[in-house]
Amino acid sequence: MTDLSILHGLPPDEKVVELHAHSSASDGSDAPEKVARRARRAGIRALSLTDHDTLAGLVRADAEAEKLGMALIPGVELSCAHEGRVAHVLAHFIRPDAPRLMERMKSYAAARVERMKEIIARLARCGLPIDGEDFFAAHAGAPSVTRGQLADYMLSKGLAGSRAEVFEKYIGESAVAYVSLEAPSPFEAIALVHEAGGAATLAHPVSSGCDGLIPALAEAGLAGLEVEHPSQDAEARARYGKMAEECGLLRVGGSDCHGVRRGSERLGKFSQPLRLLFALSERAEARRAESRARG
Repeated sequence: MTDLSILHGLPPDEKVVELHAHSSASDGSDAPEKVARRARRAGIRALSLTDHDTLAGLVRADAEAEKLGMALIPGVELSCAHEGRVAHVLAHFIRPDAPRLMERMKSYAAARVERMKEIIARLARCGLPIDGEDFFAAHAGAPSVTRGQLADYMLSKGLAGSRAEVFEKYIGESAVAYVSLEAPSPFEAIALVHEAGGAATLAHPVSSGCDGLIPALAEAGLAGLEVEHPSQDAEARARYGKMAEECGLLRVGGSDCHGVRRGSERLGKFSQPLRLLFALSERAEARRAESRARG
């Protein structure tokens, strides 16, 4: 993984980088190999698979990317908690075998299962009986159990008319069956990413409720801010772009693609320039150098 030599010779401003994509290892609809194939068809040459709280899809995505002449950037999207709100930190260029990162993935997996059991119990008390055994059997191959999977399951059983309805009425952050996930703070997540040799960015800040924290996160070593994201309109992009500049952060972006079954193809529509990928790699290397210097 992380062999960028295949990209040398390409124009630095060419937009061929996808930094935020999900597979069936978490709540995406497609296997890691299929995500890589779809990305290549969309003109992407460097893909970072950033599944929720799991590294399980990286090896398979990397093998397929190599066949396709693509670079696979090992990544993950870490769930974080801040003042009762959910925030997400994207990690890129991590070492998947970093011991503490691997331990955190195990704890996430266990916490997600327990959380899902409680969500299903609360839904039952709301008059929406869900067969927990059937749900978990349907997602037995997914190392990371998410609310997105539950939303799809509820739709398949005719318990709601849309994903938006599921989240708004039942499992969104302010809904009746919502259960928070035991998770680290954004600061703890950044430290974990650094320990794993990676660069950390704040994902879709418009939905994280962490704007006031961004300067402090930058001081703690945050490398970038996800300015371009499907959930952020032109006004939000301008606001976060300015904030990134003021805080010395890279302006990053990604499709946050979960698969075409949830709408039109996103891959290729939020691609980033190669120069950004190399800048992100340099920030990760700077953190690794600091770590080596500390011994």
